Amino acid sequence: MTAATEFRPDRRPDRTLRGVPDFADDPTTELERKARALSWIALTETVTYLVLFYFWIVNPNVAGKAVTGSIHGMVWLTFVAMVVMITTDMGWSWKYSIAVIVLGPIGGIMVWERIRREGVPEHRRTRPA
Repeated sequence: MTAATEFRPDRRPDRTLRGVPDFADDPTTELERKARALSWIALTETVTYLVLFYFWIVNPNVAGKAVTGSIHGMVWLTFVAMVVMITTDMGWSWKYSIAVIVLGPIGGIMVWERIRREGVPEHRRTRPA
């Protein structure tokens, strides 16, 4: 056995992932990817709310309301969780985050538009070394 292949219990191999990039050919940061996902969930939340409103008020349909309500509930919970998790990283105030959660479909449009217009804050855009 050579010195290079010899097992030495005092020298364990480095098993951390420090040298591995998030995504090999993707120049975006993790926060940019989270913001992009949140903007799509915000639009989806608004659309599912509008479909639910249709089955609830415009053309009442018990089956449509049940299915759409279930889907909208899951999308809304996802939207709420994502807004809560990204608030501090994006530099948003908690008042803004609570407002977009409470306002329903209008809040979804507010989040989508703010991410589209402002994007990720510049000081958060750089990748750690």
